[in-house]
This record gives sequence, structure tokens and C-alpha cells, in this order.
Amino acid sequence: MATTITLGNSIGFAQAFMGWKALNIGANNEPAITSGNIIMQTILAPPFSWNWNRGSATINATAGNQDYSTAASSFGFIEKASYAIPPATITNTALTAGVATYTASNTFQTGDLVTVTGTSNGAGIYNITNQAVVSATGSQFTVLINSGNVASGSDSGTAVVGTTTEISQVMNILGSGTEMGSPNMIAPQVDDNAGNITFRVLPIPNRSYTITVIFQKRIPALMTTTSSTWAPIPDHYSYIYQWGFLALMQAYNYDTRWVQSSQKFVSGLLGAAEGLSEEQKNIFQGAWLNTLTEQQYRSQEATQGINARQT
Repeated sequence: MATTITLGNSIGFAQAFMGWKALNIGANNEPAITSGNIIMQTILAPPFSWNWNRGSATINATAGNQDYSTAASSFGFIEKASYAIPPATITNTALTAGVATYTASNTFQTGDLVTVTGTSNGAGIYNITNQAVVSATGSQFTVLINSGNVASGSDSGTAVVGTTTEISQVMNILGSGTEMGSPNMIAPQVDDNAGNITFRVLPIPNRSYTITVIFQKRIPALMTTTSSTWAPIPDHYSYIYQWGFLALMQAYNYDTRWVQSSQKFVSGLLGAAEGLSEEQKNIFQGAWLNTLTEQQYRSQEATQGINARQT
């Protein structure tokens, strides 16, 4: 998605509503720079999630380990997470007295229901659906197949146990635990500010799992000049951030029309956002209103100070 609109374009848009006042007359193009960054951070911060700002990370969890440092330099905040038992790649098959032996590096356990596809030895007799694992080691597993003997032979195929399961509770932080099982809680426990996130899960994994974390990305870089774009926000969302930027500029200049501009920003943002509860919407609207009134209050104080010095 294209992102070509610059902060300079937004300044021009706002000036047209404000009698062409200079909006970047301070040091380092202030207050326009900070106002633009406030709007960008507001749009990309929780509780808002966007399909154009989504990333993922994979964690290879192992039995007995609770914390996992994962390279995820763009990580902002978790949206969802899930786990699955890693599939096994089959290299050999054999069938003796109704016991099928599959050679494959695996983390399966006795009693797991396994589905095998893609084998060819024995005319596909080893392809099964939801058969119970009778025994398992790290390199082989067996199931019962009611058929005659088939000689051992090189083979290929994939064995899968279970399905992908959502980790139901995404937390901000988790304590240490000793209970073991399949993970149903996850938290981004530590950010080392060097591109690595340590995720903590509970219960502690009782076997190997592949955990997939879906997250919203952090802002890659704040605006620093008027030529900075609104990346990563795509151009077709300019109808949202232009009104937000104008509202801040109007509040800064003690222009009472900031109320209408703010309403357009909030309605556009909440209308485009998906999956927000009414409580989340109300909390955001209250927090945003406080931001605007604080901006206006500070502007009014500055104006009164200037007027007082001139009298």
C-alpha cells in the first residue's frame, strides 16, 4: 500500500483552514513535527489493529522451558497467538504383524492421534487418519494397521498430530510457574531494545510446540522533517490523520473549530478500526479529549503570557 503523503502536505492542508498561519515556526519545525507524531502514535497504538501493520514471529518451544528470546525488531504488541505440535517428516516405513513403524524425528507421545499423508511404500497403506500412536521415541513412532506385512523401505510423507490451537490469554506480564502442559497464556515479558523480545508462556510446555505470535508492528521511525511521510499509514487513511493533525493545530492556536476537526478524526478512526468493544471506544474517546483540551490549555497559557508581557 502506497505511503506518499508528507507532513508538509498535511501542514498545507491545515493552513488552508487557519488563514495560512505558519505551523512550523519553532525550532525543528515545531509544533508541526510533534503534532504529526502524536497523531501517528495514536493511530498505531493499542487498542487499534490494522491488517497493513501486522507481523508474526515463530517460537520453537521445548519441554520444561518457560521463556523464549525471539528476534522481532518490529514488534509492537501482541494481537493473537497459537500453538501446534511440530509435524514430522517421514524417511522410512515398515509393517510387521499389524504394527506400522514410521522413522521420523518427532515429539509425539503415546495416545496422540496422528494423520499421515504422502507415503508411497506399500501402495499407500501407511497413509492414515487420526490413528492412535502406540509408542514413540525421538526418531520413530508406531501405530496399529490391520494388514499384512510390508517390507521396510525408504519413504517420504508427513505426520501431523492435533490441530493448531489458539493461546486464549494474551497478558502483559506473567509470573514464574511450575505447572506443565500445553500453553494457554503468553506475554511479551522483556524487550531488550535491541530487537529481541522474550516471550513467557504458562503452563510450561510439556513437549515441543511451534508457537506463532501475531502482532502489530511498532512505528519504524518518527517524523523528523516536513518531508517525512506518514509511513507506515497508507495514503488511503489520510482522511483520518489529516483531521487529527488539523485538530491539534487548531487547539494549539486556540481555534475553537478544533472540536469539529477532532470529531471528524475520532469518527473516522473508530469507523475504520475493527473489533473494538464499546468500552475500548469510550476509553479512547475520553483519553483523546483530554489530550486535546490539555493542548488547548497550554496554548492558552502561552498566549496569555505573551499578551501580559506586551501590556
